[in-house]
Amino acid sequence: MRYFFIFLLPLFIYSCSSDKDKKVDLEVFKRQGEKINVFEANNIFDKEISSKSPLQLNAVQLNKDWVYEHFSSNNFYEHFVYEGKFQDIFKKSIGDYINKNNDSGSLLVSGEFVFFSDEKGRVYKFDIKKEKIIWELKIYESSLNNYPKNIALFLNSNILYAADNLGFLYSVDTETGKLIWQQNYGIPFSSHLNFHKGILYVVNQNSRLYAFNPTDGEKIWSFESLSGLIKPSRSSNISIFDDKLLFTNDVGDITAIDLNQQVIAWTRNILSQNTISNNLIFKTSNILIDKKDVFVSSNNGDLFNFNIDTGEIKWSQNISSIQNHISTDKYIFVLTENGFIVVFNKINGTILWSLNLAKFSKDSKTAPSYYGLLLASNSLYATSSNGDIYKISANDGKYIAHKKINNDLSRAPIIVDNKIFILNRSSELIILN
Repeated sequence: MRYFFIFLLPLFIYSCSSDKDKKVDLEVFKRQGEKINVFEANNIFDKEISSKSPLQLNAVQLNKDWVYEHFSSNNFYEHFVYEGKFQDIFKKSIGDYINKNNDSGSLLVSGEFVFFSDEKGRVYKFDIKKEKIIWELKIYESSLNNYPKNIALFLNSNILYAADNLGFLYSVDTETGKLIWQQNYGIPFSSHLNFHKGILYVVNQNSRLYAFNPTDGEKIWSFESLSGLIKPSRSSNISIFDDKLLFTNDVGDITAIDLNQQVIAWTRNILSQNTISNNLIFKTSNILIDKKDVFVSSNNGDLFNFNIDTGEIKWSQNISSIQNHISTDKYIFVLTENGFIVVFNKINGTILWSLNLAKFSKDSKTAPSYYGLLLASNSLYATSSNGDIYKISANDGKYIAHKKINNDLSRAPIIVDNKIFILNRSSELIILN
């Protein structure tokens, strides 16, 4: 009990200081409009846009590769091209139980090849045209077979980098599938891999940020932040833009580091007392950096817009989400924990429209989990754990279609070369055209 109290005390202090900052910083926002609680006002939150004023979106971009787990180093998703017919190309069983017990993991696509891992610790290269595995690699000794593996991947040219929940960091030749180097740092890694100016970045389970040399995996430097007692899988996130690195830890801190000077630019805590009182494991969305704007949300009910230079809160909304956000010139799109797609004005955080995906999943006996988003050819795409993929008009929030794939989805879709890729928990690669 004594140790539990010691753990709660810093969280309480952080929470109180965060609330104090919030009251000051949000006075301007409060004059712009009231916050809407999605959990208490679903009937208000389910808001349609006027047909006379559809959203004006950025031009579409054809995406040829997906080499970061979250598409780019700053977690910024483009407005992709997808002009397919929303039909199955194929479903093919590959690997062994892809993240059967975990909802995280990397699915990368480069040219005609797919790279992924399974919970047994094997890394694969799959040929899309030939529909077969080119190579598989397993680095673990038999003594580690009973530990489910959660492996983060990053692809840089012909080298695949991997960091896992056992503390291993290694690189693989993508042509041969041979191990180039391997390091064991002992403490599980708990974030995706990021890459900037020739340096690999990853956060471990103790909320320590590492910078590694990609040629041999040797540590260049590290930075220790606060850490709690609860160690959720993949609890941390890294985002890099314009020589600023932002990362989260498991006690609710967002820290911005100036990579040129290797000093802390600012830090903020977004953990609320609700997380402690509700006994929730704190998780955040991807940290999305869009020029001077930083967008991040969590499972404790807040979406924040920070200034990247100062950490000042521009606005916030009471909304719970741990999925990736989509930013355009004027808007920010969010997928909530309970299945709302919501679009906000980027300047002041006002809600423009929202749609409840649960209305289109009548066959589900339990509330499903939702994964996404993707913006492609003026439509939004998201998946759910009950096996559906949804297509929604991004211009006005109107429902277009949803497609039943199976009953075992656990991650967001990706788009490469005008195709939608999904990897489910049962080791099936699904491609929609």
